[in-house]
Amino acid sequence: MSGRAPDTTRGGPEARDELARLDGRLAELERSQRRLQHLYDVSKLLAHFQTLERTVPMVVSVIAETLPLHSATFILETGGARRTITWQAAGESSRRLRMAQAHAREVYGYLIHSRVEFNREEARTLEVSPLSVAPEAQAEAKQNFVMLPFAVAHRSVFGALQIESVKELEEQDLFFIDAVVNQLAIALDRDLSDRALRASEARLAGIISIAADAIICVDAAQLIVMYNEGAQRVFGWSCEEVLGKPHDILVPERFRQSHRKHISSFAAAAETARKMGEHRPEIFGLRKNGEEFPAEASVSKLNVEGVWLFTLVLRDITEQKRIEHEQAFLAEIGAIFATSLDSQRTLTNIARAALREFADFCLIEFADEQGDLRRLEVGTSDPNKAAIAEALKRFPVDRGRPHLSWAILESKEPQLTAEVTPETIRAIAQNDENRRLLEQIAPTSMMGVPLTVHGRLVGALVVASCRPGRRYAATDLHLLEEVGRRASLALENARLYHAAEQAVQARDQVLGIVAHDLRNPLDTILMQATLLRRRGGEPERIERAASRINRLIQDLLDVTCMEAGRLSIHPVRVRVGQVIIDSLEAQQALVSSTSLEVRLDVSPELTEIWADRDRLLQVFENLMGNAVKFTGAGGRITIGARPREEEVLFWVADTGFGISAEDLPHVFDRFWQARKAERRGAGLGLPIVKGVVEAHGGHVWVESAPGRGSTFYFTVPAAPPVVDRLGEAPSATEQ
Repeated sequence: MSGRAPDTTRGGPEARDELARLDGRLAELERSQRRLQHLYDVSKLLAHFQTLERTVPMVVSVIAETLPLHSATFILETGGARRTITWQAAGESSRRLRMAQAHAREVYGYLIHSRVEFNREEARTLEVSPLSVAPEAQAEAKQNFVMLPFAVAHRSVFGALQIESVKELEEQDLFFIDAVVNQLAIALDRDLSDRALRASEARLAGIISIAADAIICVDAAQLIVMYNEGAQRVFGWSCEEVLGKPHDILVPERFRQSHRKHISSFAAAAETARKMGEHRPEIFGLRKNGEEFPAEASVSKLNVEGVWLFTLVLRDITEQKRIEHEQAFLAEIGAIFATSLDSQRTLTNIARAALREFADFCLIEFADEQGDLRRLEVGTSDPNKAAIAEALKRFPVDRGRPHLSWAILESKEPQLTAEVTPETIRAIAQNDENRRLLEQIAPTSMMGVPLTVHGRLVGALVVASCRPGRRYAATDLHLLEEVGRRASLALENARLYHAAEQAVQARDQVLGIVAHDLRNPLDTILMQATLLRRRGGEPERIERAASRINRLIQDLLDVTCMEAGRLSIHPVRVRVGQVIIDSLEAQQALVSSTSLEVRLDVSPELTEIWADRDRLLQVFENLMGNAVKFTGAGGRITIGARPREEEVLFWVADTGFGISAEDLPHVFDRFWQARKAERRGAGLGLPIVKGVVEAHGGHVWVESAPGRGSTFYFTVPAAPPVVDRLGEAPSATEQ
């Protein structure tokens, strides 16, 4: 055989074989060229990776251009969840797709749960499916599956792509699919990493954005490059207005130079973070509207690719400073209020504290138990308006008409008028003169609080600002409420101290009266004792004097028991007529010594009462003694009784001097006496009457007018019906 090439022109067998080989090589070259082109197409697709739902079907379509496919199943594990995307060639049955999906799930489960380490060569061993098919699907039983896992150098299997080829796959087909899957795995891994990074950055940006504190980032030139929502709320500037601007627009002008030096020195320091304001008492920020505010701030630095970035975290502490100031102020006024127990001085201290803290005008009004309103204090911080304030203090107030504290006293609630208008002044003016005085004070904002002690309204505290730019807010009203509470306690302490002083004076006066009253019967006893030694004394006078002493001592003991809540009574069934007769007999000697007429006005239909007989005689003794004491010669005393529902009403009336309207509320007060100039007893009789009657469950009151006498009424419960052995009350005739 020669070494010449075969002559193909002659069409011999050798020539035909050679042509066939050349055609096969050319076809293989064309297929390789198409595969390379398709790999390039896949690369372009993956270079512009979109969503999985868009990208995966496009990649499978490129594979299908090279290899005819029945279906493809894509599985991806992300965040603990499994995502599946399927592709099916046109005209394929849904049953075939379901079988392909079931196969993919089975093989993928084997890949994941067996934790087999795969490489590209081992992937080819999964060409043949172990899945059995149902008899009715025998026509579709010939299936060519291959599943390749997604795995990169730094990660385990995180997904897979299964394809079902129309024909049996060759080695070059497997290489092509492997190359596509390898590119897809790299693209998926990059996309997942990018998404995780973007999510992390978004979370960080979100945290920074919604942080309550202002977070501002500046570069080496101290220009603002980042500005969060907290900064927008604190400073009032928007991002668009400050980005790229010098950061010292956020600092008051007097601090700008020192602030820039501070950042520069921090840049040169070794430390990476520090708290600002350590070398001066406070730092301040500047809002867009020009308002300064106190702040706390810290600064940190970070070198990013050779560029220094400084991050300032700033907190507006206006509210914190306000609370600290309020607490210090309240502690101070508490100490001031405690310095005096004099009511007038306490009022002056209250007014001064209010004027110093938040007011240009202050008014304190007092409402007594009768509803009468008195202006106790009116003050102003403006010396030019002192005369106007004094005129308002002297101005008589009609409680029934609107006035400065009218709404507060009526509602017993704090009131805030943020802006006072001319209509506001007219609405609270008593008349034209009062309106002119208020207009001269010229309040621009006003608020007030009730003064209460243990739920009892005692007055009102009203303050006003007269400065055009000062408007009260809810925080100011809250502070005034705290001042009002402390002022109420201070006034109550002053009142109690004054009451204690009066009680001491009354006690001293009573002791003087008791000493005087005891001295008279004691003198009588001593004188009669001397006469007895001479055989000429009167024993009954000694007895009356000793009884007088005993009665004074018993009155003092009774009052002490009433105050301690230990006044004892022992009620029994008592006949009304008999107790009235007994009381008259007991007072016969006293009445006989005067020229007074005594009458009885007793109803014949009286029932028995449930009472302590001795205590009831004590009530009549005190009331009749009072009537005799304050009724002139020729006067009349009437003792009456009549049934009233489930009680009996008693009264002792006289035609004496009577009691004035201003004295009526005090007649049952301990140690009180109607005529201060006259020594008419210790002032214990009527308080004892009240205590005894109320201990029985009754009530006592007085009706009187000067020159027309007085009538003292009291009630005692009627006795319950007597029940016989059969449990029935006896009839009226039986009683």
